[in-house]
Amino acid sequence: MNTVAQTTAFFYTLTDAFCFVIIAILLYTTLIDADRNRNRWYQINLMIMLLVFCLIDIVWIFVYEGILPRTHATRMISNVFLYCCINACSFCMFLLLNLNLEIVSKHRIPSMIVPYVVFWIIMAIIITNPWTNILFSIDREGILHPELLYVPCMCVIIGDLILSTIRGLIMAFRPENEPSKGFCITIALYAIPVFSGGYIHLVNYEIPSVSIGLTISILLFYVMQMRDQVSLDALTGINNRKQGEKFFFKHIQNINSQETHSSTGLYLFIADVNKFKSINDTYGHAEGDNALIVVADALRDACTFYADKCMLCRFGGDEFVIGGMFIDDKSAEWFCEMIKDCVEKKCTQKNLTYMVTVSIGFERYKPEYRNFKTLLAAADKKMYEEKRNGDS
Repeated sequence: MNTVAQTTAFFYTLTDAFCFVIIAILLYTTLIDADRNRNRWYQINLMIMLLVFCLIDIVWIFVYEGILPRTHATRMISNVFLYCCINACSFCMFLLLNLNLEIVSKHRIPSMIVPYVVFWIIMAIIITNPWTNILFSIDREGILHPELLYVPCMCVIIGDLILSTIRGLIMAFRPENEPSKGFCITIALYAIPVFSGGYIHLVNYEIPSVSIGLTISILLFYVMQMRDQVSLDALTGINNRKQGEKFFFKHIQNINSQETHSSTGLYLFIADVNKFKSINDTYGHAEGDNALIVVADALRDACTFYADKCMLCRFGGDEFVIGGMFIDDKSAEWFCEMIKDCVEKKCTQKNLTYMVTVSIGFERYKPEYRNFKTLLAAADKKMYEEKRNGDS
């Protein structure tokens, strides 16, 4: 064994070990979280597979460089385990991406029976390869040669991720998914580090680019999830109060710094669910939460019409705040009617046994208001006037 092989193996192992530590930390922080939904379990499964891959990858480079015995058997077995891990990691990633796209679209993804069957077929091809050599073969010098099913199997393994990428991009540019456009694009980009790492590894086996690509992808997903936990309301999936306040602070600051004002103005709408307490008392708090989700979905539908103008957030309890740029009070009143129509239609679509209605107050920002709190108070006052007039 020469010095070059030792040096290559050292840096290869060091990189895999670094990726292992990063993923282990992410796995630990995920495991101590009390949340145990399906999304979280898919993340845990993927992280465990990535840890196994890093360990197998270290063994593979030791065999490849001759630090461990480089026989036909060891080369074959190390490659079989490596390709099994690649297949498993790719499939776990595919499941995680599609689950998150399903959450965004509010529609179930197509049957997963076919992907599961294909996954196990490929796994069987890899495991039986020492006897069939139908995927790859190892010559006397220990060099791997692709065989009949190598390219088709590799295409299928990465094909699942390509489908998720395409689906994410398509969903990102659908009008109904406008509020989640950034999330869909991030999902679409999630697999790019994996593709890049796989391509580099094919060009040069001595670069641990696959583990680097996988680690970057899981870090990207983890950061995206943490960002959503900070900025999104856990129940409804729309912006939380903090994000709403940031929106108004930014726009009000811009308006206050301008010497002349544009024809459009900044409007604040506040919507409150009518008789929400009676829904909780009559149907239970679980149904009360469902009512809030229905209202949030209806408000999201209304805001989609003004996708480039509106910001929607849950302000607290059963109150929702919308910020947007409108020409005048007449267009703002028309927007309020659209919101109420959307809420009514959404209740019908969801087959609720009761009808949810909302009271809405709005106010246009004026220089004398000076800040967000006074604007909110003015809109809140009008909302309660509508509640009293409607005896809601």
